[in-house]
Amino acid sequence: MKHETDRLRAEEARSQDQLDQRKLESHTDQAFYERLGLDGPQPPTPAETFLISVYCERWTQEDLEAGRFSQGEAEIERQAIDAEDLQRIAQNYGLDSPSASDPCHTPYLWFSSSAPREDREHFEQGVHKYYSLHIHEAGGHRPQPADYQRMADLIGVRFDHPLQPQGPAHETEGPDLCP
Repeated sequence: MKHETDRLRAEEARSQDQLDQRKLESHTDQAFYERLGLDGPQPPTPAETFLISVYCERWTQEDLEAGRFSQGEAEIERQAIDAEDLQRIAQNYGLDSPSASDPCHTPYLWFSSSAPREDREHFEQGVHKYYSLHIHEAGGHRPQPADYQRMADLIGVRFDHPLQPQGPAHETEGPDLCP
């Protein structure tokens, strides 16, 4: 049930991304900027910038019995961050699991926590909080499988079937035992 909610949230985020892209495309006309007395669009974002959202699902004992959470909220909403912030956020929210086993399986995936946060509310009221990280942009464009792999590597999340490095083969350490 948790994955169904994440899937619905992913579809909503994808729709928002498409709307944002249409708005951006409608404002790339130089005449638009001249009418406003501006030079033009801002330069592209740096390669290590990510536009993210972090969502929280609160599960009470009644929610667990019913099989669905009753309260969800955005902890971070469409915020641009760098790689260092991405690592800090992943650690703070306990993000340790990808939504797919392979970064190529789906055009939109997210990272989530697999264990509830053990905070005061957890111990005193039995509330389980789970978090999910949604990446809307990586380096100023919609994330591609290589971007998801890079983000997973940054935050220490492993795919069951990671992308293989596309660069030249690296030599292994040690003596060459082949004639």
